[in-house]
Amino acid sequence: MLLLFIVLSLQSTHCQVMKDIDNDFNDFINTGISLTKDFISFDKSTQIEFSGSALLIGAGYSIDNNIKIFSQKNLSTFNGTLFSIDNVYGSGYTLIGIGGLYGYGLFFNDKGIRKIGLQTIEAAGYSGIISSVIKSIAGRSRPYTNEGKANFRPINFSSASTSFPSGHSTVSFAVSTILANSTDNLFLRIVCYSASTLVSCARIYHNEHWFSDVITGSLIGYFTGDYVSRRAAEYKLDSGGISLNFSLTGINLSLAF
Repeated sequence: MLLLFIVLSLQSTHCQVMKDIDNDFNDFINTGISLTKDFISFDKSTQIEFSGSALLIGAGYSIDNNIKIFSQKNLSTFNGTLFSIDNVYGSGYTLIGIGGLYGYGLFFNDKGIRKIGLQTIEAAGYSGIISSVIKSIAGRSRPYTNEGKANFRPINFSSASTSFPSGHSTVSFAVSTILANSTDNLFLRIVCYSASTLVSCARIYHNEHWFSDVITGSLIGYFTGDYVSRRAAEYKLDSGGISLNFSLTGINLSLAF
């Protein structure tokens, strides 16, 4: 009887995990579709955000050289230790971390943690895609190449020529925005955004990015993260979209509008 109970419990847990993965994968896909539709529609709020961002990026571009000179004049052991944060946050370790967060919520049946984990995956994933596409299209040389801030070689996949925007800033701000939006604690919100701001400063300090690169990456991460968290709060199950259902016999695809 005990063995039968254990087998039935494991089977029930497995079914629930598969169902949760099903639902979360559907949410991931539909978030991407919704994000794309909203950007293409380019409504008034998007226009305002885009215009404000363009002005901010332009202002950053105008002082790129000054910021680079200042950062390279202030190299020190203390600063090196402080700005080593980009070795962890905004890097591949962050992706492992948010994957672990989601996995914990999934397998320990903690719905709150699972949903935050899913949102961080969505925000980091989609903002990362946006950032990577722009990087390759722009083909901007990194500061350490000493080719100048205005050196762009469009359609480039070389690491030395994919400076714009900063991927670390993008991912760290996307994750920080999700975490900050999931709490009402002002101190924790400040900690979240301070960490991602340090990452952006670290990328400049390490001569990997221009000031305008990290501004652009930060904006992409912030707006994507904010969109994902707002959509999660407003989303209803009957809102339609694409539905993919996994089973032992295959994958079922359905469309709802």
